[in-house]
Amino acid sequence: MRSIRTVTAAVGALAGAAVFGAAAAGPAAADAVADKVRTVTTEDGWNLTVTKTAENIDRAPSLDADPFTHEGFVSLKAVAEIGGEGGVPVTGANVSYGYQIGCQVDVSSGLTVGLGFSIGPNASVNISYPPSVSIGGNASVSPNISTTVKPGGITTVTFGSKPLQASKGVIAADQVEIKVSACAGPVSLRSFATATIATPTEDHSTTAYGDPLWL
Repeated sequence: MRSIRTVTAAVGALAGAAVFGAAAAGPAAADAVADKVRTVTTEDGWNLTVTKTAENIDRAPSLDADPFTHEGFVSLKAVAEIGGEGGVPVTGANVSYGYQIGCQVDVSSGLTVGLGFSIGPNASVNISYPPSVSIGGNASVSPNISTTVKPGGITTVTFGSKPLQASKGVIAADQVEIKVSACAGPVSLRSFATATIATPTEDHSTTAYGDPLWL
């Protein structure tokens, strides 16, 4: 009986830590996030601008009711624009976007207490899209992206990318599900939008980062 109580207490303590960590980060709600813009001028004289915009996060209780699972839905748009009067032609340009994701306390190796009770088979991030689509062979969205989060580290997940066919390119996704499993603490998210440009004499890139959020 004492061993059973030990298991229950340990699990409850970790669940409480997860809840406390999330509460400390802020109230659960849908948040609209500030836009971010960055512009650089290349050696060739082109102005390359990338904008991270239309970002929104809608946190949701996990369907599996697991205290170590964090779930939410995000929307994000990236815009790349080329301006100025460059001295040489642009041979290629691209815009991409996604999230950097971090877990405070990873229990991927499993938590074992009392009677060999185990929690947390794998610390993982699952990104779910609508069915895979391709537009003109230039942009594609995968149905699922999975990766592993390590404690104290940051995992970068790219949602997608699009080559620019003109001076402006846009890539966006709405209500993308993000689920982080086996994390016994707050999950941090930071969006990014990256634009790249290539000419016969130079390759250049710039990135706009969003404000840190919690899931």
